[in-house]
Amino acid sequence: MTLGEKIYTLRTEHSLSQEAFGDSLGVSRQSVSKWETGQSVPEIEKIVAISNLFGVTTDYLLREDLEREIKGQDAASYAAAHTAVYSSGRSHFEYKSKKMIGNLPLIHIHTGIGLYRAKGIIAIGNIAEGVLALGFVAMGGIALGLVSIGLFALATFAVGILAFGSFAFGIITAGAVSVGIFSMGATAFGQFAFGAYARGAQVAVGDVARGNIALGYSQAVGTYTQVSNRQPFDYENACRLIDEHVAPHWSFFKTWAKNMVKLF
Repeated sequence: MTLGEKIYTLRTEHSLSQEAFGDSLGVSRQSVSKWETGQSVPEIEKIVAISNLFGVTTDYLLREDLEREIKGQDAASYAAAHTAVYSSGRSHFEYKSKKMIGNLPLIHIHTGIGLYRAKGIIAIGNIAEGVLALGFVAMGGIALGLVSIGLFALATFAVGILAFGSFAFGIITAGAVSVGIFSMGATAFGQFAFGAYARGAQVAVGDVARGNIALGYSQAVGTYTQVSNRQPFDYENACRLIDEHVAPHWSFFKTWAKNMVKLF
């Protein structure tokens, strides 16, 4: 094969468009087209870059009589370890590992100016979906981002089983504004709420507390109340109220609530 034919074969095998391939080398799509059709040849530094990008030797690229050689390793081990997609440019970068777990790549990175989506076991992108997801918008088992949705979510805006953020929504939550079954924050809402302003259907503890059992430093509004005037709450009485007036199916959270009363 000619140099142009080899470039074309390698590019298409790696699922790269002429534009993406050109971006990775810092040249235009038109230049790539001319290389592949034999109208021009790459400069020597571009040939070295192509060699490094695809893991082949420069001899293979330049000599028509040579079969493909994988640089530094055999083709099978190269294919097992590396992705079929590897594109980069000033406004876009993508890496997808060849290693698959189920139907997902082990690692997928997809970032740039625009709505680029990464989906993998480990996903990093503008929009990321994965077991471990990191992005402006992240969704997954462990999700970290500006907006995160996951079993464990950490973000400015977080939704999850465990959610931590400026705005947190879930089962166990902590944040400036926190909404959950067990919530902690400057402003906290839930069944069990702890914060400067706490509103809990079962138990509320805070500077201002509103709930069935309300323990407040400044104000407490509820069926059973304590106002501490910034002194420690009557811990034994509070625990008795929780045991007597919170339904048994909340037993897990009742234990946590009593520990939180002690901390407050």
